[in-house]
Amino acid sequence: MKSKHGFFVISLDFELFWGIRDKYTFNEYGENVLGVWEVIPRLLKTFNQYNIHATFATVGAMFASDFRDLNNYLPSIKPNYTDKNLSPYNDYIKKSIHNDPRYYYGKQLVEMVKANKNQEIGTHTFSHYYCLEPGQDKTSFVADLESSIAIAEAMGIDIESFIFPRHQLNKDYINIFKKYGIKNYRGTEKIWFHFAARGEDEGIIKRAFRYADYFVWMGSNHLQDINEIEDDELYQIRASRWLRPYDSRKILQKLKLIRIKQQMKAAAKTNKIFHLWWHPHEFGVNTNENFEMLEEIFQYYSELNKKYGIESFNFKELVAYKNANNG
Repeated sequence: MKSKHGFFVISLDFELFWGIRDKYTFNEYGENVLGVWEVIPRLLKTFNQYNIHATFATVGAMFASDFRDLNNYLPSIKPNYTDKNLSPYNDYIKKSIHNDPRYYYGKQLVEMVKANKNQEIGTHTFSHYYCLEPGQDKTSFVADLESSIAIAEAMGIDIESFIFPRHQLNKDYINIFKKYGIKNYRGTEKIWFHFAARGEDEGIIKRAFRYADYFVWMGSNHLQDINEIEDDELYQIRASRWLRPYDSRKILQKLKLIRIKQQMKAAAKTNKIFHLWWHPHEFGVNTNENFEMLEEIFQYYSELNKKYGIESFNFKELVAYKNANNG
């Protein structure tokens, strides 16, 4: 299949406090997470304005409406991480009843996304499961996956797309996907300094190259040909760029946007996939500035759409397009 146009793909790691609870306190990051309640409706409105389609990979615990609802879906087998701080099951969930429920329970937000036909809801695991950390194993991963699918099904949502938390892509678990109806997953950029690894294994050189790549060309635009997404009856849609949140340092903010636009234009001109991703909580502070940045990107997408025909797809749509055009 030779594509006739490029593809602008967006995915979101939608997680509230479940995704950062092992790294930050409420005092350090609570404002960001509470800001998500403003960000999601505004994001959906902006997506509709520019006809943007996206995949919202959502932590399963977020689908719950409250503490009691959550407890109905907890996995029977919990991960036994060597670092106990990584698990939300060591009394963390019990303590959640004493905190603002907006940190954890996002059923209303999920319903907003579900109501928009152009947006896909995927899974980011049930508990923000770390697939490369010592102590986790296939049995607890399967239990987690089953919980994430069950709580989504209760809302009438069929899960077909998966995003590994913190890009801890575990190849041993990918073969499990087909059994549970998952067809698509986000892969890492195809260059050494973006390869999947747990945090402790990220060396300073790898981090330095990756950081520089956000602002200047470091050997690749991280684009993917649509013929490359099929991976043993599954579909791996590789990341191209994490959208770093607004930076008050003007030169870095400018360079970041120039870099993203270069990648977008390259995808549009060569009929390839440019895959942008971020976390909604990163827009939870400096919200206006972050949306101004996003609108600049979307306005440029509109220009490329008119000039080169690049189109916006979520994961599910991209795979459907490939299959339909393969005849």
